[in-house]
Amino acid sequence: MMFSFYTNAQKVKVGIVLRNTNNELIQNATAQILSSKDSAILFVKTLKNNANFLLEKNSLYIARITAIGYNIIYQRIETGNSDTVVNFVSTVAPKNLDIVTVTSSKPLIKQEDDKTIVDAEVLANSSTNGLEVIEKTPGVIVDQDGNVYLNSATPASIYINGREMKLGAADIASLLRSLPATSITKLEILRNPSAKYDAASSGGIVNIVLKKGVKLGTNGSIDASYFQGVYATETFGFNINKSENKLNTYLSYNFSNRTNFQYLGSERPTDRIIFKQSSLTKLPAVTNYAGGGFDYQISQKWNIAYDARFTANNNRSNVNNDIDIFSVFNGARIGQNTTLVSNTGPTFFLGNTVSTKFKIDSVGSEWTNSLDYSYYKNDNNQLYDNITIIPRKNTLFGDGSILNKKNIVAFKSDLVLKTKNKYTIETGTKLNISASNNRAAFYADSSTGRYLNTYQTNTFKYKENIASIYLQVAKTFGKLTIKPGLRIEYTDIKGNQIVPTATAFAINRTDLFPYIYLRSGMGKAFGFKLTGNLIFRRSITRPFYEALNPFPKFVDQYTFDIGNPSLRPQITNNYEFNMTADEFPIFSVGLNDIQDIFTTLTNARGDTLFRTWDNLGKNKEVYMRLVAGIPPGKKYFFYAGTQMNMINYDGVYNGEQFKYKRASWNVFMFHNYKPTPTLNLSLNGWMRLNGVFNFFETSTFGTLNISANKSILKKKVNIILSVNDLLYTNKLDFEVDVPKFVANGNQYGDTRRVGIALKYNFGLKPKVERKQGFDIPQETN
Repeated sequence: MMFSFYTNAQKVKVGIVLRNTNNELIQNATAQILSSKDSAILFVKTLKNNANFLLEKNSLYIARITAIGYNIIYQRIETGNSDTVVNFVSTVAPKNLDIVTVTSSKPLIKQEDDKTIVDAEVLANSSTNGLEVIEKTPGVIVDQDGNVYLNSATPASIYINGREMKLGAADIASLLRSLPATSITKLEILRNPSAKYDAASSGGIVNIVLKKGVKLGTNGSIDASYFQGVYATETFGFNINKSENKLNTYLSYNFSNRTNFQYLGSERPTDRIIFKQSSLTKLPAVTNYAGGGFDYQISQKWNIAYDARFTANNNRSNVNNDIDIFSVFNGARIGQNTTLVSNTGPTFFLGNTVSTKFKIDSVGSEWTNSLDYSYYKNDNNQLYDNITIIPRKNTLFGDGSILNKKNIVAFKSDLVLKTKNKYTIETGTKLNISASNNRAAFYADSSTGRYLNTYQTNTFKYKENIASIYLQVAKTFGKLTIKPGLRIEYTDIKGNQIVPTATAFAINRTDLFPYIYLRSGMGKAFGFKLTGNLIFRRSITRPFYEALNPFPKFVDQYTFDIGNPSLRPQITNNYEFNMTADEFPIFSVGLNDIQDIFTTLTNARGDTLFRTWDNLGKNKEVYMRLVAGIPPGKKYFFYAGTQMNMINYDGVYNGEQFKYKRASWNVFMFHNYKPTPTLNLSLNGWMRLNGVFNFFETSTFGTLNISANKSILKKKVNIILSVNDLLYTNKLDFEVDVPKFVANGNQYGDTRRVGIALKYNFGLKPKVERKQGFDIPQETN
């Protein structure tokens, strides 16, 4: 329990005076004091000759002053330790003004409490899909399989509009590739989420915020792009927003036709033979994306909204997988196989969200509720030929179908209360229900006839119910803000395989997840206000169905995946200290103390590989991130930094004691130069040194992207030229040397692309509602 004795001694009096350019007082103006964190209105007063506000000492606010016939004033107010008077000068507004556009320089990255906000517009201009936008975000690492990493070896959880995507890594990567880049307005990066968020986010959270309607009458944009690498990608889309009175509606659509490829080569020695594999996969896909919804203000306090997203993806892939087998003793080729695989089938994703918001007061207290339903379906048909050249055998032909359905329902209720004595209380509950049905039926044709391939055929059902409740309280004592929290989650998981053999497992457990956040001002340096943040957080990583199911799953004739039903959840305790300069993140250092860490491990039994999952032991991962930059506002700004991760495993691998220690580095940068008001040049890139993913050590690799954005026709049309992976350096070599498994290889894809994008912005001014007289806001404070 926390106690405080809050008096006016902790505040200072700030007087506001408004004059015109002739030094005459402007009367009957309205002055608003806004929060610098979220622009919430804190106090409102009418200026007679002046007005006084009691504000916190050594704090930052925003003043918004309006007066009839004058231009609106937005200006920051930074309080000190004593009373002060701030004089504002307003200029006369043009009489024939129909629309007033307020422009400001938006920072690429800013920090808001425990959340980093990234403006995605610049990144989206030179990207073709959502995954590329994330790849270009400074400080974010995306591996070749689409996993996203922030400050840990554990992948981050992916959210869209605040809703977690309860899909596997491959399905999430496919969904992000089908998400139009232009539909993203910003990314919210939570490296250390508070107790308000799901505990199953040990690697942090990347929340993708999609564009919705803005209340500016009728407006929108039409965009098209063409990118050429080895293969081409074409996109076309539009979005339109309309606002009338209390109703705000929006609709967007995007079409893309893209083709990519992935190459994987590897070499794996055993005691008597050497496997050499070369696999080339061509990936054409046609995607239709649509999103829309409405926002309706029922009253001054009540608001209701509906949002829907739909993706239809016609996926195809053609795989050519060559395997050569050589003798260790004399180097002779003793085996040669080629597998040709063709996959076709549609993928559907539908997301629906109904939400309500009730504003309890004018200082930020509110009650929000949301009900979300998502449906995912992947219907894949496969044809394959297994050709054995050495020793000569008849070609084995086969076919199969895979049907994967997932239904997800989530209900969430959150309450925020801001008390008179300046406590902020947050509490809420969430229920997440996820049900999966998977059916795979494969057949083979041989000289003896057609038969069921039991290695690849399976049917299973999987249910995951997670119920949670949380409470956290925040209070500021002078320069120090304290926010402790606690989250309780109940997990109920059931898996049931029917074909080919009956297997079942169940997990029932309740866990506590404490959280504490400390924030304090640390003075100034070079004119910047420094703030320090100290965070402790406990989180969980739950095993998924494929990691638990014990039945061998066929990958190719030499590789099988096997789940481990005794797999335990992974628990992570995270400690971090970070600093910001004027809400710009500049430094952080932290420790991830991971217990019962589970990851994939590979075991060679004779000529066959078995990939499974196991709790290896523990891992203490130290990380440090350092960032520097020049803030936007002038012709040139940049953002650059580096992150170091030192991992230290101590456990068991394939039944043997295994210790592993390695440091890896990630370097990132973003440069922007605006030589003229209508030309914008940007350069961004990243480089990974000594990378490691599940003990696979990688060579240095990275990417460099450039783009030029030119505005024409009174800034209604933008022409964007860009080159992604300019030097074609997003290619990696890898090697692994662990007990009972040694391998090396290389991997790359169609990442170097040259593109052009066109964007047309249109808008109609909102209707003008004429009233007799003026409504004066009620005074607070």
